[in-house]
Amino acid sequence: MSIAVETARVALLGCGTVGRAFATLSRTAPAATQALHITAALVRDTSRPRPLDLPPLTDEARLILQSEPDVLVELLGGTEPARSLVLEALQKRIPVVTANKTLLAHHGAELREAAHRTNTPLLYEAAVIAGVPFLGTFNRRPRAANVRSLLGILNGTSNFILTRCATANVTVADALADAQRRGYAEPDPRDDVQGIDARDKLALLLQHFAHVSVPLDAIETRGLDAIGGGQAVHARELGGAIKPVVSADWTEGAVDAFVGPAFVPHTHPLATVNGVENAIVLRSPGGRLIFQGPGAGPEITAATVLDDVDEALAGVGRVPARVESGSVTAPATGWLVTLDAARLPGATDVADLLASHGLFASRTTSTHSDGGREVRSLLLWPARRTVVERALAALCGAAGCTASSLRALEVEP
Repeated sequence: MSIAVETARVALLGCGTVGRAFATLSRTAPAATQALHITAALVRDTSRPRPLDLPPLTDEARLILQSEPDVLVELLGGTEPARSLVLEALQKRIPVVTANKTLLAHHGAELREAAHRTNTPLLYEAAVIAGVPFLGTFNRRPRAANVRSLLGILNGTSNFILTRCATANVTVADALADAQRRGYAEPDPRDDVQGIDARDKLALLLQHFAHVSVPLDAIETRGLDAIGGGQAVHARELGGAIKPVVSADWTEGAVDAFVGPAFVPHTHPLATVNGVENAIVLRSPGGRLIFQGPGAGPEITAATVLDDVDEALAGVGRVPARVESGSVTAPATGWLVTLDAARLPGATDVADLLASHGLFASRTTSTHSDGGREVRSLLLWPARRTVVERALAALCGAAGCTASSLRALEVEP
């Protein structure tokens, strides 16, 4: 049932860059349902200089829901006070729209339960690659939404950095500095470059598609610092590229998943997703579906939030399904292994030692660094991480080399 009012009352949590963009768009965009009136915006500091055309600001959380809004828009970020206010709104049957993947990753099960219990919409299209609104597509086609696995690039900052490493032959640190100069990376980029942002988005997608909530710290998550010297160049020579990947497969509440930089062969659709672009590949019984486009940005995110608000007011907003607690393990995958030493053992000796641990290489390449050290990379057939780490420890102990390892997609015996 739609909310039958000429002007809908909106309570806004957060008035940062996205919040300001939403406030502007809500006044200027043609109304899809009702005109919107933002009754108040909750901010953490009302004394900060801000544009004059904003709605009334308050730093008192208790006042926000007293205005009896028709919909609550949560753009604060973080977990509190966002969690408490969203939970209270759902308990009062006030539809909620949020772009906060951190909130949903940490408290999604609780909030979804509250929404389900009160039959109240909780919409979050803008929380995962807002410029590629794919979640709503599946919401409106539930019989086609039987997704069984996903693979994606969900962080544009990391993707820009790794694209620069591959195309300009620069270090991760230099590419990060370039991203910050261009405004693609935050002054504190840790969530992006350490995989936390992508991990939270993956957790949200597991709730959405697999209906399972997994412990965040149980998801294998590696940052860009896992990439060894020379690996970007060697990946290209081996027929692929290093990309910041999220991957998950699931059956009956058990999930295989990982987050981090991985070798992607040039034949895979993710290999050509460059710069700040994002993409996700979903597999269902009907085949493979690919969604690609810009990940975020204030205006893009605000537009997607506004679309969710229109759906909530029109009465077509989705009440999320409950989720169950599930387990997550790291899968067996291929591996890109890079060895570095003044002089490495012969290829046959390395192959024999790896074979003694049940590991076999499909392809190899080698170069010499500026300092004359030998750097050799191998693409290994699928194995568990513990097996690879044990073999590399034995190899480094015997040969006096250093080793780094990244997961690799679609490396088959």
